[in-house]
Amino acid sequence: MPMFVAVLPRFPRVSLFWKFVLCFLVATLSTLTVASDSTKMPARYKRWLNKDVAYIITNEERETFKLLTSDEAREKFIEHFWELRNPNPGAPTNSYREEHYHRLEYASDHFGPKGNGWATDMGRIYITLGEPKQKARYVAQSGVRGMEIWFYESNHPALPPFFYVVFYEKDFGDFRLYSPYMDGPQKLVTGIQAEQGREQSYLQIDKILGREVAHTTLTLIPNEPVNPSDPNSTMLSDLMLGTIHDLANHPFTVEQLKMRQALSEDISHRVILPSDLLNVLCVPLRDSQGHVRLHYGLRLSQPEDFAVAQDERRYYYSLSVIVRVLGENGKEIFNREQKVSRYLTKDELEGLKGKPVAYEGWVPLAPGKYTIKFLFTNLLNRTGFPAERTVTVPDVNAQQLVLTEPVSFSQADAAEPGKAEFLPFTAGGIRFRPYIVKDLALVPGQSLKFFYQIWRDPAAGKDTHGKLLVDYAYGRPSFSGTAKTIHEEVSTDQFDVSGSMVNGKKIETIDMGGGSYRLSISLTDPEIQQKRFDTMTFQIVAEKNSASDMWQIDDEGLKDYLTGGQSDFDRGLLYQYRGENEKAVAAFSEALRRDPNHERARARLTEYYFQRQDFPKVVDLFAHTQVTEKTDEGTILAVADSLDRTGRSSQAVDLLESALKVKAPSGPLYIALGTYYQHIGNNNRAEDFHNKGKALMSSAPTKSEE
Repeated sequence: MPMFVAVLPRFPRVSLFWKFVLCFLVATLSTLTVASDSTKMPARYKRWLNKDVAYIITNEERETFKLLTSDEAREKFIEHFWELRNPNPGAPTNSYREEHYHRLEYASDHFGPKGNGWATDMGRIYITLGEPKQKARYVAQSGVRGMEIWFYESNHPALPPFFYVVFYEKDFGDFRLYSPYMDGPQKLVTGIQAEQGREQSYLQIDKILGREVAHTTLTLIPNEPVNPSDPNSTMLSDLMLGTIHDLANHPFTVEQLKMRQALSEDISHRVILPSDLLNVLCVPLRDSQGHVRLHYGLRLSQPEDFAVAQDERRYYYSLSVIVRVLGENGKEIFNREQKVSRYLTKDELEGLKGKPVAYEGWVPLAPGKYTIKFLFTNLLNRTGFPAERTVTVPDVNAQQLVLTEPVSFSQADAAEPGKAEFLPFTAGGIRFRPYIVKDLALVPGQSLKFFYQIWRDPAAGKDTHGKLLVDYAYGRPSFSGTAKTIHEEVSTDQFDVSGSMVNGKKIETIDMGGGSYRLSISLTDPEIQQKRFDTMTFQIVAEKNSASDMWQIDDEGLKDYLTGGQSDFDRGLLYQYRGENEKAVAAFSEALRRDPNHERARARLTEYYFQRQDFPKVVDLFAHTQVTEKTDEGTILAVADSLDRTGRSSQAVDLLESALKVKAPSGPLYIALGTYYQHIGNNNRAEDFHNKGKALMSSAPTKSEE
């Protein structure tokens, strides 16, 4: 079948001059229309902007909506706004939109004045975060104000995985958001204790409502260390509240929307059936360090499903592959996106005609069960091919002996020196070219070749005296008397230091008749009396087989992914998801070793050591680095607090001063800086920064009028 080559038309480029003219016209028109548009906007659109989506629309989207001059444009904007947030684009219903309006209705009816509860503190939190996992209400208690504590679990990267939100009853029925640093426990008590400072107020709450509630009044983050004998709060809780308040404009949120926007622009609206158009092969394999990687291959079923374009002289292709790793709870743990674009010579193009495209790569995994979502996109014809697989990675410590799924392949060669460490489908220094098909079909005489890995606990080491027994049984299930068995022994000295071994077999098919066959592999360790089994199926057919005739493209970013520490960071996220903190710390530490400027790895380590009150370790993480504009504010505050707690308040001042030179003005950073100036005896500077911080943190946006 000839390969379909789509030669895309060349569009004229817009010169820098015309770009400037267009920008100038847009800016000019904007200044002429903004004032009139915002006043002439019909009430229903004002209500949509200032009530319906007040807490979830980004600043950029808000300003764009204000510039629209017709109801038709506004309706299209609103339609696109919801579709951009739809978890299942193109579906008849939008679960995100439905959930949002459910929250809006509930908040309006249950918080504050009837119908206006959406504008209260409780309403804003409920609409932004949804229903809390747990609620605790404390009212009619003598000596303390009425309180309501909400407990949340979150998978938003900008928020802790678990946290509290506290509301206190300022006046009868008027519940306000509580800030541990700005308000303090004294805001929650009544009587003379409220005038005696944080410590007495904390003790009163502890006595009346218990230690857990008292702890929550000092920090909204369960694992943050507090000292009951010195009940002061850090800025971390207030920083989190600020993030929640403006979650729609957080960089993580905006980046996610931009990615969805890019996908909606890159992918056509044609209906694609993944089971028919994209073949997927997934297999977990151990690397030389004993870490598990999920090696995957994606293969388009038909050559014409992939287009190539032509410019003035050359042909080229451009594709994107996104791999999303989701836990059993359905929440994304991490994702990897890679774009590949390359020119082809005419001879190369001729040699690739009639061959389906296959893409190979890997992502790190850890023991457990995962959902893997793939999206293979041809960026030239804007066609996307999605697929989904469920993958279970066995735990060697629990099973002692693991036999991985056998992978059939067409070719195996020694990997190029220096590349074996990161190439896909490479094990034991051998690069395998797997068949990526739904049903493997061979012609008589075409050998069945396959490989697999055997895992065991690395602590077992190399055993030069042991052996493993392997039996290969194959035949046609529907025909008795066709089964054959091959028996072999494998020496345990082939295990590497990580406890992994590559093995395989070549089975001749010259005497096999046409039909479907089943191969069973049985692995036995006689020393520990354990057996493991796995199977694969294949067919013998008369026509020529083309399963190995593919146009193979590798993930070209795997070397940087590995050597830059990002694969270690993603592996750390997997262990953190599983609750294996020590392994997560080891992975984040390795990511930081590979790339000393890996800010996200440093932030995770800072959070871990700070929660364990290992303040010297937190300080060490920043001993040889500086704060940058990418450094998370929570990380900066934790490091500064650690410096202060280890007797280095002046260094905490220096850290925050340097941070404010590269970061935007921040209430928490100003207030923390004022605190540490106070600790070193500079009360004038302390008061100055405290006032700046309080001014920023109290300047919450006013409620919009409909």
